[in-house]
Amino acid sequence: MATYDAGELFGPWEKTISGWDGLLDEIKFISNVYPGNSFVWRGQSDAAWGLKSSLYRSLETELGSPPSEEQLIAAERKLLRLARIDWRLDGIPALQLFARLQHVGAPTRLLDVTANPLIAAWFAVSGSGATDDKDARLFAFVNNRRPLQLNSSWNTNTPRWHQLHTDEHRRAVGWGTGLGRKIWRPPALHNRIPAQNAAFIVDGIPLDTAETGRVVPDEPSRWTVERLRKYISVPLKLSRPREGRLPKENAPVFTYRILSSGRKEIRHELEERFGFRFATIYADIEGLAQYMRETNWLGEL
Repeated sequence: MATYDAGELFGPWEKTISGWDGLLDEIKFISNVYPGNSFVWRGQSDAAWGLKSSLYRSLETELGSPPSEEQLIAAERKLLRLARIDWRLDGIPALQLFARLQHVGAPTRLLDVTANPLIAAWFAVSGSGATDDKDARLFAFVNNRRPLQLNSSWNTNTPRWHQLHTDEHRRAVGWGTGLGRKIWRPPALHNRIPAQNAAFIVDGIPLDTAETGRVVPDEPSRWTVERLRKYISVPLKLSRPREGRLPKENAPVFTYRILSSGRKEIRHELEERFGFRFATIYADIEGLAQYMRETNWLGEL
């Protein structure tokens, strides 16, 4: 499978963070400029990575190209059959089941985010695949729509979006356009959910660039939906945080590049002064086992 540097997409919109003070300055800036809005955050340990759900990445690897919405739904149906029949996890509504699976490492379309920007920063500088010689990335998603709630429409055995059979139907309800993006703060279905102040972004694969909006200001015609899908599994309204009113675009997304030279300082502050470390982020026995697998925990005896 071909690899892509998502800096091509995010670069024109990103702000640079070079250390701990810069991180705090950016968090404080958007909090002060947009006091009436809430945000969810996501940290990624490599700035070159796209913004993709784990299921999207798995299918992309299997297929050798970005998957379609139909292929994503087919994979979800297979996952639900496996869980409910072979693993006898029947009786759990689909969205709750996806959330539980996501937090133990199974691939789903849910995109992990957190309401705490410092936790997102920890994932950026310390998370899976982290190396101090690479820049990291931080996202801030403006949450200006009603949150997803586990009501009769969403707390069902069949995911609501499985009932949308054509792109025309999806577009009519905003699925895959960003206009219907849902941010879900789930109940404590797993110990990691409260530990990470976790939330999920729920949306479809980008449908078209007309709805996704501006991407790169000086070359909008080059960004076909096929090109976008190389980098993102959900539609984005990229923007720059600025003084004044919130951009008119629906639920804009801000992105930051954390320079490699600042990673150690940020990690030190988060772990030593604020207590965000592997044991508190992955606060369960599975997290302990993961830590032992992925680190030199024995050190020098």
